[in-house]
Amino acid sequence: MKRILLTVMAILLLVPAGVRADRYRILDAALSMLEEGNPFLERYNEINDSMVKARWPLGCPYFWGGRNVRRILQPASPTQSSDYYRTEQVYLYGLDCVGLTRWIVQQVGYEPHDAISKLLDRSLYREYANYKASKTTGEARREALDIGDLLAIRHQNGGYHCAIYIGTLWDFGYTSATLPEALKSYLYYPLLIHCTGSSDYYERYRAYLEQEDRKAILPPYGGTIVTLLDAPLSAADSKTPDVLDLGVPCFDLEGYHLQITDLSEENDIRWLHWRKKPE
Repeated sequence: MKRILLTVMAILLLVPAGVRADRYRILDAALSMLEEGNPFLERYNEINDSMVKARWPLGCPYFWGGRNVRRILQPASPTQSSDYYRTEQVYLYGLDCVGLTRWIVQQVGYEPHDAISKLLDRSLYREYANYKASKTTGEARREALDIGDLLAIRHQNGGYHCAIYIGTLWDFGYTSATLPEALKSYLYYPLLIHCTGSSDYYERYRAYLEQEDRKAILPPYGGTIVTLLDAPLSAADSKTPDVLDLGVPCFDLEGYHLQITDLSEENDIRWLHWRKKPE
């Protein structure tokens, strides 16, 4: 394991210093939104001899319309209703997918974004980002990506979502020898970090709210997780707990539910590579 981590570090040192620093800042910010003990956070710290800590022990929860990091874990009601969130109910405040990705890119000094619909609008690309497309999938897709690239999606049902590319399992020190059998074929597949549905978060914060005797507050629908992009759903060797219809195919990675993100049925997909704000 030590030799593998040193090899990863040596390759990272071949990247120009400015780009490498940006990658570290992106990953520092992104991985700090995961929960304590998350294998990606722990491996990142070991590889880089860093001390990035989880900002919240249970991770950053999801909240419909959440954009304000300073309000996280405070009680709040959404301004609009969705499938789970209702304006008349009180939940733990967190971030939504835009809130998380916007906060991460701001930590590196990149142009912020407000709405995913604007990210998908080709006529607006020049205002805030360089458009970057990738028509490949799986292992080949990562060759067209840089850490920090943002994925914007328009679902077939008209909804939107966004996530950030953070590397591959190999980048986090895994090898075909250390991965479980079901994951060996996906060592170089892209990994995403995003705030999205997760039954693990729901159960984790449900127990937290009961322990804190805050039963009037409802747990979040999900939170900040890492997912594996492009792997076939049929390859999964596990499934997350079936809470709020959130039971989804996943891989068991050191006890972590590594969910699969499948883009094959999405209506519109754009990859964006951020520009720095003008000095």
